[in-house]
Amino acid sequence: MKRLVIWMISGFVLLLASTAVFAEESTVSREEINALREKLERLEKAFEQQAATDSKKEEEKRWYEKIEIAGGATAGVQGSAGAKKRHSRKGNVTDGTLSFDLEASLPLAESGKFYFLTEAGTGNGIDGDLPTLSGFNDTANEEDKLSLSEVWYEHTWFKERLRFRAGKIDLTTDFDTNAVANCEKTQFLSGGFVNNLAVEFPDDNGIGAMIWFSLRDDLGFGVGFADADGDGDSLFDDVFSIAEIGFKPKIGECQGNYRFYGWFNNKDHADLVDPDKTGEKNYGIGLSLDQEITDLLTLFARYGWQRGSVSQIKHAWSAGLKCSGKFYGRQDDVIGLAYGMAIIGDDWEETDRDSGIRSGNEHHVELYYNLKVHDHFRISPDIQWVKNANGDADNRDLWVFGVRARVAF
Repeated sequence: MKRLVIWMISGFVLLLASTAVFAEESTVSREEINALREKLERLEKAFEQQAATDSKKEEEKRWYEKIEIAGGATAGVQGSAGAKKRHSRKGNVTDGTLSFDLEASLPLAESGKFYFLTEAGTGNGIDGDLPTLSGFNDTANEEDKLSLSEVWYEHTWFKERLRFRAGKIDLTTDFDTNAVANCEKTQFLSGGFVNNLAVEFPDDNGIGAMIWFSLRDDLGFGVGFADADGDGDSLFDDVFSIAEIGFKPKIGECQGNYRFYGWFNNKDHADLVDPDKTGEKNYGIGLSLDQEITDLLTLFARYGWQRGSVSQIKHAWSAGLKCSGKFYGRQDDVIGLAYGMAIIGDDWEETDRDSGIRSGNEHHVELYYNLKVHDHFRISPDIQWVKNANGDADNRDLWVFGVRARVAF
């Protein structure tokens, strides 16, 4: 910006000089132009000295003064309607959850960053009583304890076109992402709309690495690896790997994101039809896309396929939208609506029949309204409907009503 100002002034000086030379009646003398030129040179030197001073001050900061910290707390209450005794021995239930998160990042060297995320919570929510394939509340914490969820180092090169990260990582922060459906704290609560149900991601965050390369601003390619068990044991025996290519085209002023990926889970799986075959592997493909239609409306969609011989869900898809409240004067409010299906594989249906269970594809709908109360406080009423919960065709319509509150700093 400072350079731009200097160039503009320089252009003005040249204009004056040319006027003095070629105009017959000039009111600006050469002495005045030279004086202005000297002032310009002094101004440029002053800008350069100030920039050097600012850079030096940044370098002289103590390491703890460079730490960036963010965090928050998420609380939720949900209650069900329509639950049958065969699905939940308690019938309809009401449950609450509370979770906390704290993250910090520290710049290292010129293009490096150290990051950690710690989380804690209590309550496994309504999912503990009403099992589904997609889940009602992805903020729930099954273990009431403090955990270090992520800790890694990241380095970039070539103006951040090449990026490498290693440590205890969460692959879902960079793969299968979505601008509309990817955060249970502010967007959809159901895990079926946070990530792809037909991807067998690692059981938990574990030791791993990823590398991303952006050929252009609108084209990138990434590869990631992590411990499939997420427990730190036998790191190279059970590995989850994924590769993704992403396109970011703009249609007019409307941004789009189109991601296509394939993955492989090296853990041993038992064949559903022939349980004696215990060394089977799982793999699949998927896509995740979001596209702005206007400055008010963004659409999203996901699809995934995995091996039906080792998985209950063979296909999964979801689609929906995010709409800004700007058109009625609430530009910071958001309305979200999504519909998805978890499609049961033939092999799983066969094992269900042998057990006397009638399989059915699970349908899930969620509607939320994210209301901004304050810059650091939001409330989200939420309604969900599920048919054939947990892949059981005898589990009919199930409704869950809830509200989520989020404080962030």
